[in-house]
Amino acid sequence: MRSLAGAVLIAAAEQAFAHSLMIQFPNHLFASEVLLPSSAVLLFFGVSLLIWGVLTDGRQPSESSRSDSDASREVNS
Repeated sequence: MRSLAGAVLIAAAEQAFAHSLMIQFPNHLFASEVLLPSSAVLLFFGVSLLIWGVLTDGRQPSESSRSDSDASREVNS
């Protein structure tokens, strides 16, 4: 879940950066003052969550598969 949230934050950072470059002349400076720093913050948190999620969100066997494998071991013994 962390890696998914990180990917969404990275996409939001990209959108904020793209919108800061697309806004036309009269409001360009004001938009850049808000959108560029927010893009950097979103990118930082997105990359952090993505790396944390990749390192910690491993696939773990479910409880039902553990009990099935334990039962099959008892039968084979």
